[in-house]
Amino acid sequence: MTELLTPLVDDWPFPLFKLSDQDTVIWANQAAQEWLGKSVRKLSGKNVWKIFETDPDTRAIAMKARDKRGAITSRYIAVKTFGASGEGRLAHLTAYPTTKGTGLSVWFVGPEPRSTKIGGHVVSGMGRMIAHELKNPLAGIKGAAQLLRDDVQSEEGLALIELIGSEIDRIRRLADRMEKLGDDDPIEAERVNIHEILRQARRVIQSANPNVIFDERYDPSLPHAYGDPDTLMQALLNLIKNAVESAGEHGEICLETSFRAGVRGGKSGRLLPVQIQIIDNGPGIPKDMLTQIFQPFVTTKPEGQGLGLALVSKVAAAHEGLVEVQSVPGRTVFSLLLPAPTPSVLSEANQ
Repeated sequence: MTELLTPLVDDWPFPLFKLSDQDTVIWANQAAQEWLGKSVRKLSGKNVWKIFETDPDTRAIAMKARDKRGAITSRYIAVKTFGASGEGRLAHLTAYPTTKGTGLSVWFVGPEPRSTKIGGHVVSGMGRMIAHELKNPLAGIKGAAQLLRDDVQSEEGLALIELIGSEIDRIRRLADRMEKLGDDDPIEAERVNIHEILRQARRVIQSANPNVIFDERYDPSLPHAYGDPDTLMQALLNLIKNAVESAGEHGEICLETSFRAGVRGGKSGRLLPVQIQIIDNGPGIPKDMLTQIFQPFVTTKPEGQGLGLALVSKVAAAHEGLVEVQSVPGRTVFSLLLPAPTPSVLSEANQ
């Protein structure tokens, strides 16, 4: 799954770096490469402060973040590529510790997202290559599942084969989108029954974790959400998978929906009445990580990559929604807030 998430983090609209303890570049996303005009291969191993310039005090930001084990932000700092003339551009720089290095994000004041046309042919080519490599084995897996259907008699077995088929179709749709990396990627929004997506996500996770106890508490009066079923499914799979891993093999997970009044999100300030909560009884998230848990490469798992919650945050933002977290030992709650369809969308759906 990490391999699927990496292109989404790479498409982050602002420069993002992963640094070693000596502030040398381990990784840089596409926006960083385009800003600096250098590939990851050419950036790797070089001191980040020899690649772009800023004031001397700010250069210690990564070290301070490591020492304090928390995120540190320097606001309205002038940055420019090393050796460039002029005063540079104003940006907010945020450094935060990760399990294997330090994250550094550069958010240009404005904000000013990068143009997807710059270097877009390179990213699109990568997307087509990755999608091609995904689709070949998917076709084989689906064909094998269809052959198994003839030999399976039990309802449970047939249900699992149907689940395999539906997940293959969903991953294929995601692969189709990966072919368009480098182009604008608006969500394909529609009226969504969030309870159907939650039940499907629970079935996928529970098939691999049969001992986990799931408690589903859905509000039947909740309106439909407005969003993209495939990306919402991916976000919820990540949240439920994280909850299961936190709670352990015999843990308890609660999936709950409710109406939440008065919360607005996104540039348009739309109301977000649809609340989805994933609750686990695991040990909780350390307090010093709560404020940075949605940053890429931040994780509490020894073998984790810290990309799942970054994806959830991106999906929420794409829907003009919000994602929140509250955690104490024995109870962690992730809340995903989504808009409901507007009257115009509802009228179109009823025509």
